[in-house]
Amino acid sequence: MKKESGQDHATDSLKQKIVQAASHLFTSGGYDALSMRRVAQEAGCSQMAMYRHFENKEALVQHICADLYTKFATRINGEIAAEPDATRKLRRFIAAVLQFAEQYPDHYSLIFLVRHADPEVVATREQLGQQFLEGIAGIVREALPPGTPLTQVRTTLRRMMEVLHGTTALWLAHPTAYKLTRQRAVEDVEAIWSLLLNQ
Repeated sequence: MKKESGQDHATDSLKQKIVQAASHLFTSGGYDALSMRRVAQEAGCSQMAMYRHFENKEALVQHICADLYTKFATRINGEIAAEPDATRKLRRFIAAVLQFAEQYPDHYSLIFLVRHADPEVVATREQLGQQFLEGIAGIVREALPPGTPLTQVRTTLRRMMEVLHGTTALWLAHPTAYKLTRQRAVEDVEAIWSLLLNQ
């Protein structure tokens, strides 16, 4: 029994090393810099050992993105909870999303902008996104007038997220053409969210 426990620990430890190595390569060099061979070298294991944990590069990248997104959601939920009112909570959320996009542009693109072909990956992403959006929907409900119908809350939330992700995508892909900085993107999103909440 102890032997199995030791083997499980070694397996978990290797998986963690692989994820850390892949995260480092992905963050520093982007998607194209990440290869199973390079990750194996960085993690100090064979490629065969890697394939016991991750079927291919896509599975590894999706794991990294889901893990990072979960950590981001946990952190931002804590930060939002500390704010006293709905408007400040929403401002904190906007700033956090743009900061995340700036720090992890490849992760952001894969999580929010790229539709994956694997139905299981899509289902996992949808589940993570739905859980996170439920919390944001509660804040939008707080920011809207009392008694606002749930359908209007959800419509407002959808439009707000369209503005946030649309602005973030333009800022990441075409900052010069649209004369966007992170501060200007924050200001643009805040201004349009304010209009949406006060319609």
